[in-house]
Amino acid sequence: MNKPRKFFSGKVKDVCILGALAILLTFAAWKIFYKDDEAQAVSKIAASDTETKIGKLLEEIEGVGSADVMICETEDGVTGVVVVCEGANDFQVVMHVREAVAAALGTEQKAVKIYLKKE
Repeated sequence: MNKPRKFFSGKVKDVCILGALAILLTFAAWKIFYKDDEAQAVSKIAASDTETKIGKLLEEIEGVGSADVMICETEDGVTGVVVVCEGANDFQVVMHVREAVAAALGTEQKAVKIYLKKE
């Protein structure tokens, strides 16, 4: 007579263990490589505060008018800045804005792009 087979014996047991290990490994990798969601949210809040501060600073420069700032950054630092202001049609204002933003953020002037705000 044949003996009744246990459900978790032999190859089935090995497959279940390997499957569980694969799921555990996937979960661990997910936690390691995607753990900075909270850090990114905090970074966005801080960047928003910095953008507001720089926007207000720029509005104090003669000829700039109303200004909006967007800072593009990665783990390596600021990669670019976009400024949209009313005075961007004046070359002297553009130069002042570019210098002020670069100095405030410690980035190169060529990373600062300035555009005219629509009416």
